Amino acid sequence: MKHPFVSVVIPTLNEEKFLPKLLASLAAQQTKDFEVIIVDGLSKDRTVELAKRYAAKIPSLRVLVSEKPSLPLQRNMGASAAKGVWLAFVDADSELLPYFMDRVRVFIRDTKPKLFSAWARSDSPLVHDAIFTLLTNIYWEASVLFKRPGAPGPLTIVRSDVFRAVGGYDESHGFNEDIDLGLRLAERGVILSMVRETLYVWSMRRIRREGKVKVMNQYILSLLPILLFKRPFKHMPGYIMGGHMYNKQKKIQPTVLKTYERKLRALMRELFD
Repeated sequence: MKHPFVSVVIPTLNEEKFLPKLLASLAAQQTKDFEVIIVDGLSKDRTVELAKRYAAKIPSLRVLVSEKPSLPLQRNMGASAAKGVWLAFVDADSELLPYFMDRVRVFIRDTKPKLFSAWARSDSPLVHDAIFTLLTNIYWEASVLFKRPGAPGPLTIVRSDVFRAVGGYDESHGFNEDIDLGLRLAERGVILSMVRETLYVWSMRRIRREGKVKVMNQYILSLLPILLFKRPFKHMPGYIMGGHMYNKQKKIQPTVLKTYERKLRALMRELFD
């Protein structure tokens, strides 16, 4: 039997509200030469049940269950079961654009990378979310330009033999497991490349819930041991995995400009009605 070109590995924990969007985007792919491996971390909601419902639309789909919730453990489990030449680690709250697999194949053919990611767009129409996403894309482009280690958490695509050669993700990490992987790959000369096209929708649910300033401070703090000792933090206080953290989503607030416009209209009505 022919092996799939790409194995999509998706770690989940209580993602019943978000995972179906990702699976629907995978079912809609124009190119079907891929498999999907969901590794669940003992969800207490209907994540596994909903995932299995997509087996008819995605015949290659498999669902595994981990002994405990852990991003690096679940990703490694998926990679161990994968048959693809390439491994695509995708967050459960992301969505892939319909031509994702087509463009990934073209990028691999034309540039011969070993590790890469792609540009993202925000999951909201708000200007400040779009700017934050743009800055994140620029950050990863700077990593490529200056040949800095990188393996973007929301989307990392790596050749399976290269991934296994470094032992996969370090399962002792509760945070920064992606940065650690990028550092160990860089030691072998494997540096991040970027597809300069928007290929997926990045969920900003954590940033929206915790606030951009807090999240930026966390990542700036996490960069210090990397710059000083070339070793990332393994844990970050307050960082918790799981879709249940976002069941009560904050209402998306209007931009300052729209708020000002609304108040001005109300004032004008009072003056001239």
